[in-house]
Amino acid sequence: MSMTYYDYYDGSKIFQFLSSRIGLPIDLVNFLIAQIAALCLARLFRKPLRFASPEFRHSVCLVIGLIMGYFCFGKQSIHLTGLPMMSYTLIKNIPRHLTGNVILATSILYLSCLHLHRQIYHTADYTLDITGPLMVITQRVTSLAYTLQDSVDKKEINYNSTSQSPNGSYKVIYEQIPSPLEYFAYTLAFQTLMCGPVVFYSDYIKFIEGARTDQDKQATEPSPRLAVIYKVAGSLAAALLYLTLANKYSLSVLEELNDPTSEVSRSWSALYLLWYAHLCVLVVRCKYYHAWLLSEAICNNSGMGFNGYDTDGKPKWDKMTNIDVIGFEFAQNFRAALTSWNKNTNAWLRNVAYERGGAAWRTARVYALSAVWHGFYPGYYLTFFAGGIFTIAARKVRCVARPLFLDSRPKKMFYDLLTFITTRVAMTYATVPFVLLHLGPSLAFYGKMYYSLHFIALGALLLPSKRIRSANSTPTDPKFKEVNGESGTLKIS
Repeated sequence: MSMTYYDYYDGSKIFQFLSSRIGLPIDLVNFLIAQIAALCLARLFRKPLRFASPEFRHSVCLVIGLIMGYFCFGKQSIHLTGLPMMSYTLIKNIPRHLTGNVILATSILYLSCLHLHRQIYHTADYTLDITGPLMVITQRVTSLAYTLQDSVDKKEINYNSTSQSPNGSYKVIYEQIPSPLEYFAYTLAFQTLMCGPVVFYSDYIKFIEGARTDQDKQATEPSPRLAVIYKVAGSLAAALLYLTLANKYSLSVLEELNDPTSEVSRSWSALYLLWYAHLCVLVVRCKYYHAWLLSEAICNNSGMGFNGYDTDGKPKWDKMTNIDVIGFEFAQNFRAALTSWNKNTNAWLRNVAYERGGAAWRTARVYALSAVWHGFYPGYYLTFFAGGIFTIAARKVRCVARPLFLDSRPKKMFYDLLTFITTRVAMTYATVPFVLLHLGPSLAFYGKMYYSLHFIALGALLLPSKRIRSANSTPTDPKFKEVNGESGTLKIS
């Protein structure tokens, strides 16, 4: 491990001996230790602290979050309090009708400065820095700010929520400015500080105060034990898969595309390169699966994320679910894949970008905000540009092609297989620049693929946006909307 990397990392070096022994960078070792400790400490909120006062529960969440932040990021952790302090000051002093827009602009500017710092001083080995938690905190402060700006009758924005009021509308969320303790405990709660998912304020307050309310009603919440075990097992499986395949399918091979004399550039066919890139991106996704499933297990173990019961009467602990692994890996269209990925970030983007302003630029606003929120590496923008045109093109192709395959079961099965393969190819093609980050190898990859999917998608955009009615469908029929690609809203992260 290089001295440059060791000197740059600001987190604790206590477990450097463990890092050297197991061969993982110290930042990843600290991340794993912090998350395992959080998983164990989360149990306190289910047992000894279940009926403690809300103030005490807030304080415990805040103190553990601050300790974890300092352990993993050292002096960089000052930004964990800097952004919330700036946002809270603005919330208290600016007009309510400007709160969301001002907080979004200032927090994105704050986050962008740190993204640029990381991009300038980034080293090849360094993978964990303060921008990760700051991205989550940005989501929290902006979602709360827009809740306050909207003031009344705002729908609950958690993507996974199934609870509704008796009249069928989603329940109204909090309008009053939180106290300093509530605000900083919410923004720095340890359960999701390191890698999300974003927890919306209504869910956090219900977690803090819900147990005491349930006690008054003599109601009991089901145990999350099975859900926690299932998610921890999934997280471990993803980690093992990553450790097993990371060296075999390394991104460094794709980075060699920038060198015209390399074997990859000279001898690999476009088809084999696409297959290798698919496996590389799959390995990278395993890191996300590991982190998100473990974070969700921490939430559930503390009592956060209960989402009612399914039709069989079994408890659902999926309100904090950020990734549907099966839904993503076996998606049959681009939109379904995006819907299954980073789900609560999709809800945040919908709330702060998609539903704001005119309908004509909804897709552009969502992709632009998502790109800036991630940072300024050129690969992000290549991915989101491709994702944007692929989403619109897929909607048009689906509108025209899908009804042609619905008149028989064999045709429908063929269509499902074809769309599954197409989605996997398109997803790999679009996301390679996202993991490569830099412009040179990303353009070299697209060049090796002859920019083929870009041209196909741009050609599909020329298709007419016609509506196709079947004999049993009407414009208000959900089946009609599904055929014509009108259901739901755009989701991307």
